[in-house]
Amino acid sequence: MQDQRGETDRSAALSDGTLDNTALELIRSAARFTRMVARVPGITYSSVAWRVLADLAEQGSARVSELAAQQRVAQPTMTALVNRLAGEGWVDRSPDPEDGRATLVVITPAGEEALNNYRHSMAERIVPLLVELSEQDRRALDRAAEIMLGLSEQV
Repeated sequence: MQDQRGETDRSAALSDGTLDNTALELIRSAARFTRMVARVPGITYSSVAWRVLADLAEQGSARVSELAAQQRVAQPTMTALVNRLAGEGWVDRSPDPEDGRATLVVITPAGEEALNNYRHSMAERIVPLLVELSEQDRRALDRAAEIMLGLSEQV
């Protein structure tokens, strides 16, 4: 339960735009950071492909139509991507037990390994930058990462 002071602080932040500005800066900086770090030399797959693999790893199987909606792409575009990922052995298709006409896409162990390798490649680009930061700044980033994960689970 919010106390009177907490409610006053929140109201003031809302009315003066502080929280709006924080939200906008968080979105802008997180998106830019992700775009920059994701430019891993030698990687030919789009960020959408990696997001699809990450979603499948986290959430389990999904229909192509669900994946297309999550990534905001047309279903034929997602079908082509799933075909390409299947060609790599990174996803499999299986009949949907709830609808025999539909298929489910699931990440394979090879897909999980590819996703893990991609994430490690991105992390390798960040580590030299983190080394240059103070211990206090690294702790602040650790905490910020925790907070961002929590917020992303609420959106």
